[in-house]
Amino acid sequence: MKIVGSKVVKEEEEKEDERSQSLPNQDRVFKVENIRMILGRTIDLRSLIAERMNKAFRDNLEFLFDRFESQDLCAIVELEKLLDILRHAHSLLSNDLLIDSFSLMLNEIQENISLVSYSGRLASQIWVEMQNDFLPNFILCNTTQRFVRSSKVPLVPVQKPSVPYAKPSFHCGNQDLNSAHQSFARLHSGFFGVPHMFSIVRLLGSRSLPWLIRALLDHISNKITTLEPMISGLQEALPKSIGLLPFDGGVTGCSRLVKEHLNWGSKSELKAEVLRGIKEIGSVLYWMGLLDVVLREVDITHFMQTAPWLGLVPGADGQILHSQDAGDSPIVSLFKSATAAIVSSPRCSNPTSFHTISKQAEAADLLYKANMNTGSVLEYALAFTSAALDKYCSKWSAAPKTGFIDITTTKDFYRIYSGLQFGYLEESVQVSSNNFEVLGDSVAWGGCTIIYLLGQQLHFELFDFSYQVLNVAEVESVSVMQTHKNPHFVQGWEILLEAMKKARRLNNHVFSMLKARCPLEDKTACAIKQSGAPLHRIKFENT
Repeated sequence: MKIVGSKVVKEEEEKEDERSQSLPNQDRVFKVENIRMILGRTIDLRSLIAERMNKAFRDNLEFLFDRFESQDLCAIVELEKLLDILRHAHSLLSNDLLIDSFSLMLNEIQENISLVSYSGRLASQIWVEMQNDFLPNFILCNTTQRFVRSSKVPLVPVQKPSVPYAKPSFHCGNQDLNSAHQSFARLHSGFFGVPHMFSIVRLLGSRSLPWLIRALLDHISNKITTLEPMISGLQEALPKSIGLLPFDGGVTGCSRLVKEHLNWGSKSELKAEVLRGIKEIGSVLYWMGLLDVVLREVDITHFMQTAPWLGLVPGADGQILHSQDAGDSPIVSLFKSATAAIVSSPRCSNPTSFHTISKQAEAADLLYKANMNTGSVLEYALAFTSAALDKYCSKWSAAPKTGFIDITTTKDFYRIYSGLQFGYLEESVQVSSNNFEVLGDSVAWGGCTIIYLLGQQLHFELFDFSYQVLNVAEVESVSVMQTHKNPHFVQGWEILLEAMKKARRLNNHVFSMLKARCPLEDKTACAIKQSGAPLHRIKFENT
């Protein structure tokens, strides 16, 4: 409606009223471009509304990130859902208002505008959360494939800002919608698993995710460096000789003998620090495994969308094959044929632009094909960990002087971890112990990975203390049945033996995964001549 002085132009007013009656109330406001006031002054109403909406969107984004920074890493799913709601509201308003791009505003809030910046606000916050809270205070449950917060007092106290307050419109719109959304958000607030990893991948994208992966790999390297003097301290405390456990002593005698050998009573704090360090290494590696699963699913979805246009089909052995023996891909052929048909027409006045489109199709074909064969994040993490262990290989995996397996005097890492595992299992079955609720299953992932990468898996499976006790218990139970003795001959050790069996199953699972994802290179073995002399430089392939 236009008002000039006190005179009203009735015809234009009637036309405006007719047009506005057919629109919803909010659309009527958006369709009004100018209001001309007294003395000829014009107010651009749509521009004013767009300016206010730009500020409101930026304030809303700032609130969402402040809210996430006041919570733990499990709130990443809630952040993604709230950002999706805000993005949808932005797309609806963009139909009528000329407001800033949502991706531009999001990059501004994340401080991710610079071309050389790869660690935005969200990526940095995720890394800080993992370093200060997630890795020290969350434990892994291998059965559910989830990380949960330890029920015990956090080993590392975490100080976070209070949750900011905002209007209901900054969440989902009103109190009822906010209440419904909170019910959904609580479903993902008590654990960290695959849904949270999907949110991290979608929010960080290919720009910030590599930076986070590198930060986690550097954390593994730093942890290994920190553990080296601690492992040396435990090696010095070992006796000069530890033989195989005798079968005639039974479970009771073997357990007593192991306690006598592992005289680490004065180094209880050192043992706890080593276990926590190994646990953090295992947590990072398992986190990388979850990330690898999610990225593979994303890559498969991407392949299904682009493969028909690129002329690619999956092979029987997982290889990517070309559906056409020779020639261009379907997308290149399509644009070439379309360009040829248009250029041949006499009505085509500017064929250059169509030739450019055809060349762009060829460039896109090469670009998408180059990104098809992506590597595995987990395999890269294992290779990085193996390289970090190389500098300590001489201390943690000493070569035997005689060429034979050193059973009694070895102080390799597998012997240290074997003693730590035995003490850890023995303490975990006690009523007042909270070892498992502090360490979880990540200890097995970290310890077994280091053992495997050092090439000590077979030694560990042969000479581990808990494995030897299980063998003694098996022989003892058979002898009890044959001699018709008291069936409760090993009474009192059932809980410990069950914990050892569970640990062995978990260790076997970790070793099988490592063999599948990170097969070791050919190793140099030694054969034994009939005279008993070792014959070196005999190579065999890992199968």
